[in-house]
Amino acid sequence: MSQSSRKPIVDPRQAERRRSILIRVGAVVVLIAVAVAVGLWAVLSNESDTGSGSQVSVATDTGAFRVTKAPAGTQPKAVLTVIEDFQCPACRQFEESFGATVAELRENPQVAVDYHPIAILDRSSSTQYSTRSANASACVAESTAGGGDFGVWQKFHDLLYQRQPEEGGAGLPDSELNSIAKEAGASNVNSCISDGQFKDWVTQQTQDVTQTGVNSTPTVRLNGQDLQLTTPEDLKARVEQALAG
Repeated sequence: MSQSSRKPIVDPRQAERRRSILIRVGAVVVLIAVAVAVGLWAVLSNESDTGSGSQVSVATDTGAFRVTKAPAGTQPKAVLTVIEDFQCPACRQFEESFGATVAELRENPQVAVDYHPIAILDRSSSTQYSTRSANASACVAESTAGGGDFGVWQKFHDLLYQRQPEEGGAGLPDSELNSIAKEAGASNVNSCISDGQFKDWVTQQTQDVTQTGVNSTPTVRLNGQDLQLTTPEDLKARVEQALAG
């Protein structure tokens, strides 16, 4: 038999070493893949809970909090939309002048009031109070209105205007926003408020609303049409006219 036709002699120790190296390399690849998957899950999970991916499930498709006595699944005949900023003095004045009438209208099952907090006055505080208060509002809504009952949110909404800070200052701290939320009946929103869970959602809602022509607050609409109101009686008459139409 010629030397060239002889089978090569395989050293079993070298073969074992090669097999061991391949096994270790394969294990490292698997570990890296698992680590990447876990890291990706953690990022996505974090976004879902506290980051830009957070959405407010209890809001309408337009980002409003709908307060109504209408039966679930029905469309009220008159939808009054109040676009507001919790830092806005004119919004507080609207609540003081028209709040009782709006509350009366909400009792009619043919009427819905869509409250739409936005943040266009962050420049009026040193801590972006408009965004922080709107975020806190979303925290309270998401925490308490899952069944469609916005009673706790409504109390929080009203308390924010009663304790509205002066323009140009720091605004209410997150700790006080949390205290007001507890006073209204929401007990598990501290981290949501302090983490700014829905800040990006507030920013997006503000952009969406301003693109519809809103450049000041409050802006009040009835079935999508802007209202120029003079008195609470005028508001009530407009809604009654819409219901009769």
